[in-house]
Amino acid sequence: MKDESRPDQFERRAREAFDASIEAMDADTRSRLRQSRHRAVAAATQPRWKSWAPVGALAAGVLGAALLLRGPSPEGPRPRPMAATPATLTQGTIEMIAAGDEFEIATADEALEFYRWVEQATTNGAGEGRS
Repeated sequence: MKDESRPDQFERRAREAFDASIEAMDADTRSRLRQSRHRAVAAATQPRWKSWAPVGALAAGVLGAALLLRGPSPEGPRPRPMAATPATLTQGTIEMIAAGDEFEIATADEALEFYRWVEQATTNGAGEGRS
């Protein structure tokens, strides 16, 4: 039983020493300690997310500013690559692929003639102007 009474005696002496030190303090110091204790209890009962909310808002603001200040790319928007799908392949394209090396490559004169035809078709608006 001696061991059980020792913590009780220790607690009693510690409380007496604490109470004596509190009574020895002036009223202003006790008031400040009481206010600090109330603030600490209020902070401990506040939800954790409220303490991180300003940090999250700051991070979102920095990210938004970085995106706005970065601006568009100097090369402009990049075109998306277009894959050859069965819907985009025409009969002529399929025949050209099937022919392999046998298809003809247009000469410079034929290409020039084609470009003249395109120009004439676009100026006429009907697309029927062949030379």
